[in-house]
Amino acid sequence: MIGIIGGTGNTGSCVVASLKSKNADFVCLARDPLAAKEKLGEDVSIVKADINDPASIEIGLSGCTKLFLLSGHNPTMAQQEISVIETAERVGVKHIVKLSGGDAIVQENTPAMIGRAHWEIEQALKSSNVDWIILRPAFFMQNLLNTAPMVIGQAKIMMPIIADVKIAMIDVRDTGDVAASVLTEDGHSKKTYFLGGYDYTLNDFSNKISDELGKKIPFVEIPIENAVAVMKDKGMPDWLIDHQVTLMGLVSSGVAAGANANIENISGHRARSLANFVKDNINIFKG
Repeated sequence: MIGIIGGTGNTGSCVVASLKSKNADFVCLARDPLAAKEKLGEDVSIVKADINDPASIEIGLSGCTKLFLLSGHNPTMAQQEISVIETAERVGVKHIVKLSGGDAIVQENTPAMIGRAHWEIEQALKSSNVDWIILRPAFFMQNLLNTAPMVIGQAKIMMPIIADVKIAMIDVRDTGDVAASVLTEDGHSKKTYFLGGYDYTLNDFSNKISDELGKKIPFVEIPIENAVAVMKDKGMPDWLIDHQVTLMGLVSSGVAAGANANIENISGHRARSLANFVKDNINIFKG
């Protein structure tokens, strides 16, 4: 039995969908089982559990020998996931697949709190007595959906990232397929996989959107100060703004490039392209 923590989010729901396609035996741990059923389907087994309540996690993982671990970004993420790892080991889980961040952000001394948290969790997992697999996905194409209001309202895309810098991008559906594969197959123990589908630029994204909409949607690089002001206006907490600023700085420096064949080698199919992603989501950019 596979336990799933984080199954209702964008990435986690893709893991669930891929496991369903494989007819895998799994259970999702969720704070709100009714809401989780609505999102994941009535055919998905769900048990009520809260990542902040070790006792509920212990009950939820009863009978599970494998665990997919993913929690939302927050200031206590490291404590939450490390507690889950300790609980999982205590109740007999033998394998944990941890969804981490990209290679560029997950560092011991990164200025981004989320990157440091992922690094701490990875170290705790490696120090445990369970078999582990760490997945480090590249820049999610789904992050680009946040530009839809700009495309609809202003017919342009604005971000504080250099327009022609290469960025390894990945569709979350591929993350889900890779996770489902390593959860159901042997041969991946104690491995860390960076998942970089293809290297693209934001100009590439602008061009794909323009092609699909039949009109020019230029990419405009804006100062980071402008982006910070917008984030503050939206009420984003300082820790999340710091994370976003650090991430965008790293991307602009070029260190977030590095496409590889891990998606195809592990999932058995080629990574989804940026063109596929734009076609699948173009209605969001039409308003």
